[in-house]
Amino acid sequence: MAHIVQFEHLKIPLEDIKAATDNFAYDNCIGQGGFGKVYTGNIIHSAKGKVVVALKRLDPKFGQGDTEFWKEIMMLSNYRHENIVSLLGYCDDSGEKILAYEYASKRSLDLHLANKDLNWAQRLKICLGAARGLEYLHAPADTQLRVLHRDIKSSNILLDENWIAKISDFGLSKFGPANKYFTYLVSNAVGTLGYCDPLYAETGFLTKESDVYSFGVVLFEILCGRLCVDNKDKHRPLVGLARESYEKNIIDEIIFDSVKDDIKPDSLNVFTEIAYQCLNRKREERPLMTQIVEALETALKHQCPEAHKAGILNVKVLRTMDLKRRSFFARSRPYVILKLTESSLPCAKKTKVKDKVNPEWHEEFTFYVDNIDVQRLNIWVLDAALEKQHNIVGMAFLLLENLTPEYQELLDLYIFNVEYRSSIMGNIVIEVVFKPLAHGQIPYTQTEYTSAIHKALARTLKGGGVLVVIVHEARSLQGMNHMNPHVLMLFKDISMKTKTMTNNKDPIWEEVFTFMSEQPPTNETLQLKVISSPMRFIHSEEHIAQIEISLVDVINNKRIIHTYSLQNGMSQLDVELQWRTYGDNKLKTKNSLI
Repeated sequence: MAHIVQFEHLKIPLEDIKAATDNFAYDNCIGQGGFGKVYTGNIIHSAKGKVVVALKRLDPKFGQGDTEFWKEIMMLSNYRHENIVSLLGYCDDSGEKILAYEYASKRSLDLHLANKDLNWAQRLKICLGAARGLEYLHAPADTQLRVLHRDIKSSNILLDENWIAKISDFGLSKFGPANKYFTYLVSNAVGTLGYCDPLYAETGFLTKESDVYSFGVVLFEILCGRLCVDNKDKHRPLVGLARESYEKNIIDEIIFDSVKDDIKPDSLNVFTEIAYQCLNRKREERPLMTQIVEALETALKHQCPEAHKAGILNVKVLRTMDLKRRSFFARSRPYVILKLTESSLPCAKKTKVKDKVNPEWHEEFTFYVDNIDVQRLNIWVLDAALEKQHNIVGMAFLLLENLTPEYQELLDLYIFNVEYRSSIMGNIVIEVVFKPLAHGQIPYTQTEYTSAIHKALARTLKGGGVLVVIVHEARSLQGMNHMNPHVLMLFKDISMKTKTMTNNKDPIWEEVFTFMSEQPPTNETLQLKVISSPMRFIHSEEHIAQIEISLVDVINNKRIIHTYSLQNGMSQLDVELQWRTYGDNKLKTKNSLI
């Protein structure tokens, strides 16, 4: 069959899946649905290394066969979106039909409906993510075929480690032309009790509004903290209760207790109005997914007014888990570097080095955020097993736009291999809270925010001082045969150097060096050399770049931070210089942030 050849590159051997799941062991089973069971395990994904996956093992007795199996493969291979689960591979071998997806660590939404720690803003973001995914399916930008899911429900909305919603389970979906002239398909009604559009069940006419109805049910589930139908639940079916409560203006009576006091009135009004419209008995009066997305965005803005996109980000690094070592017997001395992207201020912080594979740090750091909508926190995990040579273990990241202002969140993030994004090197647990600046509050200036200049040591001679050199990071370094960079500093007759960062063209050092001087070095220069050291004898040391910095500016200004252009502008080096004297007072700030 042509489609089998088309997707051959996604095929995973059955033996690999059996090894990953310990032959489908009970301990590796993470769920069960109307298709069979779902397992988790580590699988070698082409050239990307070992990845954590969710494996859906189809059971023929549940009614899903070849048609549904290949439909889901075709669907997820051609329709890609942040809010649609990603297919990583499949197995069609020895009677087994297994689909391998990206692993969603928070599992499915239905498990969190009654989660008391999930506040209203977070619930809105989950709704908005799922709505955007469904909007893309109904009106894809890169194809003429729209997708009608036919089984939208909270258990088919997965959540990753950042609570980002991912629509899943496309075995029942249908394709149709995405134009106004083709409005419905005729098919046998399928779906799940409580979520299925009554008009679709009665007539067999399937439209995109059928998905809208199901999504409206999910919206009320999130508001009320309960499933729409539950045999163990003594409450009424949710759809009728929600309609009646909205029409009688007593919606407060059915809101989940843990979020009732959290919801702002305007946010609630917008949310319930659009959710109620989704359940309209007349499908032509139901909103489009585009309108639902717009309404949810408005509800979120009412709940979290954009007083200021700038603010303070507090991060506590707690621990790493399941961190991979170079080999079983290799020594491991991990540490963490945190860095904000798109920042106007020096924004990299470093934990202590721990002499343990999976250490506890409990170290706190503070960052100034310019714009929460565009910035990201990169979390680098490095290994200082060799004193003069450090290796990158991997990197985790956090999109700040996913944070709920003023709400402290405990996050368990994957540490990914830097070269192969799907290869997981372990997990890191952090605690974060973003505190936006209030209306009218003046953002911190660079001098006010950044670390203060301390006095020089008491033993410094009168008139003299200490030259402080902070090597922050470099970017896009280019080498001929290797890239294991360090920075060599020369001041007068004294030389010092940073650690060597193995196989890293974008090294982050955050190392501090001090040079004593009996008098202000106004006429002196600081020489910096970026050098790559060979890891093998067949190569020689490579001099990447060299710069000379006149120190007159740092003597006059006490402190300068500069990005130096290297290699004809192809790469950069960030360096901070301070001149400290015994008579200096610590700089005063409005608030001490570091």
